Amino acid sequence: MNKDFQLKFTHSNSINRIKWDEVLLKMPNSLPYAASWYLDAVTNDSWDALIADDYSFIMPLPSKKKAGIKYLPTPLFIQQLGIFGLSPCTESICEKFIRQIVANYKFIEFNFNHFNLVTEKPEYSLKERCNMLLKLPVERSLISSNYSDNTKRNIQKSEKHNLRFGTTSIRSIINLFKDNKESSLQNWKVENYNVLERLYNMSALRGYGKAYGMYHPDGQLLCGAFFMEWNSRAIFLFSGNSELGMQTGAMSALIDNYIRECPSKIDTLDFEGSDNQGLKRFYQSFGANEANYVHLKLNRLPFFLRWLKK
Repeated sequence: MNKDFQLKFTHSNSINRIKWDEVLLKMPNSLPYAASWYLDAVTNDSWDALIADDYSFIMPLPSKKKAGIKYLPTPLFIQQLGIFGLSPCTESICEKFIRQIVANYKFIEFNFNHFNLVTEKPEYSLKERCNMLLKLPVERSLISSNYSDNTKRNIQKSEKHNLRFGTTSIRSIINLFKDNKESSLQNWKVENYNVLERLYNMSALRGYGKAYGMYHPDGQLLCGAFFMEWNSRAIFLFSGNSELGMQTGAMSALIDNYIRECPSKIDTLDFEGSDNQGLKRFYQSFGANEANYVHLKLNRLPFFLRWLKK
């Protein structure tokens, strides 16, 4: 791309969504988080974009407003955004996009994607965040050779309890999460479930969203997970587990079953993190490796608005 390319700030209602999504699918660093329907689902249709030339580079901007101040967060259920392009997002291209957002937002807490070459500047700080990717062999039966002994034991435990792998609903997974995880989280909102359900429905309608679970022989759902299948990548986007599921190794068995049964085009399982060391070890136990991304933070708010958060 010409180094003098022009960036155009484009409001959501002026974006050619058909072209946006068609081009995104062709981009080497394409991720579902940047699809127009995905952004609509998690932002309630409230996002804009920086677009270069004829959609050769795009950057979604899920802006919000509080106290009359426009700011740029990374919405819940989106791990990585940043810049997506038909050619590599070089350091100079990334810098041009970043200059635009730094000039137009006083507060930014925004995740770029793994392929963006972002360099630190005095006006903002960067933090590397952890993502774990598992490369899947063409012959799926070979996958267990990468598993840790503990993961193998958990799978054997699930087999001894005769757990069954099958499809489930997003609402059932949400209920498991609410019953067993929600109380340990701060600032978790009921609206988050509505967003998640809307996201699942919109992705399932397009053939991307899949929901699977492990069942007790009596029919009880012990754990469940929402996977997003995008190009050659499957993303482990949301999950719920029960106490009995934890006791019987259900989640390890669910992931193992999914790997063995997912479409042959899927060559990477993206665990979406995590900076949480316990979760990171769990993902590593399947043989996953780090493929990290950058979080950019800028705060030029007046001191009396420094409390501004997502």
